[in-house]
Amino acid sequence: MALKASLRLVGIEPPKWHDVGPILRREINRFPDWFKTEIPKLARISRKLMGGPSMYGNEESGTPPEELYTMEDAEEALTWAEYTLKLVAKLYDEVGKTCRQENTIYAEFELIHMSN
Repeated sequence: MALKASLRLVGIEPPKWHDVGPILRREINRFPDWFKTEIPKLARISRKLMGGPSMYGNEESGTPPEELYTMEDAEEALTWAEYTLKLVAKLYDEVGKTCRQENTIYAEFELIHMSN
């Protein structure tokens, strides 16, 4: 959700699917320079977090999540999520000021940002 909020912050309607990495890469020039340097890593994170089996497991094979993921997988995903949220919060603080001044706050990111 944070990466979808980053797209909205620069005027891009996020897609209905989960992995927004290709859109981040395609629209890289809409972002501030410091964020552009993070996009390759954020796109990889998006693919890894959103491209795998869901928290329900692999429905095709009937494999439950506890057989697919380890504690190490969970810790790695949490690290990636925290890293992503930190960057998008910084983007929100910079770009979001303009949005707030124009009274176009994006509620889905506001909720995430306020909880930290």
